[in-house]
Amino acid sequence: MIHGNSSSKEIFARQFRALESAGLGVVAPDLPGHGESDRSNMPRKTYSFPGYAALLHGLMTRLGYRSYHIVGWSLGGHIGLEMLARYSEVRSLMLTGTPPVRLNPEGVSAGFRWTPSTALAGRWRFSSDDCQRYVRAMMGSNRAVQEHLRAAARTDGNARYWMVRNGMAGVGSDEVETVCTDKRPIAIVQGATDPFVKIEYIDGLSYRNIWKGRPVLLDAGHAPHWQVPATFNRHMREFLNYAG
Repeated sequence: MIHGNSSSKEIFARQFRALESAGLGVVAPDLPGHGESDRSNMPRKTYSFPGYAALLHGLMTRLGYRSYHIVGWSLGGHIGLEMLARYSEVRSLMLTGTPPVRLNPEGVSAGFRWTPSTALAGRWRFSSDDCQRYVRAMMGSNRAVQEHLRAAARTDGNARYWMVRNGMAGVGSDEVETVCTDKRPIAIVQGATDPFVKIEYIDGLSYRNIWKGRPVLLDAGHAPHWQVPATFNRHMREFLNYAG
C-alpha cells in the first residue's frame, strides 16, 4: 500500500483490518522523506517515480515476497504504475486519486485539474496555512485531521520539489502506455468529486485490462479510501479476489 504526497502510511488505517480479515499480508511503509522514514541524502534520485519504485520493490524482495499486489493513492498510484512497468513481480494494481499520464507538462495538464491546492504539490516549504489548505483538499474535509497535518508538516520539502520536477521532466515510464498495453489487472476506484483529477480523462483512456471495463466512481473526493472506507474496502477486496 503506497501513500500519497506529504502523507504517511496511516492514511490506510481504515483498510488494514479489511485486508487482514481476507487473509492477506499488508505492507504499508512510509516513503522516504515522509512519516517516520528518513530523508534522502540523494533527493534528486530518490524523490522520483523510478527512485521510489526501486526502493519499494527492494523492500518487498527483502521481505520475501515473490509477487505482490499494489494499492496506490495519489502519488502512490504513480509509483505503482512505475512498478507495474518495471517489475514482473507485480500481480495487479489498484489506483485511487491517480490519473495515468504522460510525464511532461502537456500530459500532466491532460489528467489533472489546476487549483490553488494543486500548486502546493511541488512547494518546498509549507507554512501552517499551506498544510491546512493542502490536507483539506486531499482529504475532502473542511476540518483537517491533526495526524494528517502532522504528516504534511514533517514531510521533506525536497520530496515535493523533486517529485514534481522529475515527473514534469519525464523521469519515469509512460503511464498511458503502461495501462494501455499491460495485460495484468488494473482497477481504478475513484472519487467522483476529486478536485485534482479530470474524471473525463480517466474515462477516455483505452485500458488493456481494467477491472469492470471502466473506472469505478464513488461518492467521494480525492481520498475515497478515507472518506467512504466501507464502500472502498468492498471494491478493494473484490478486485484483489478477482486478480488472484
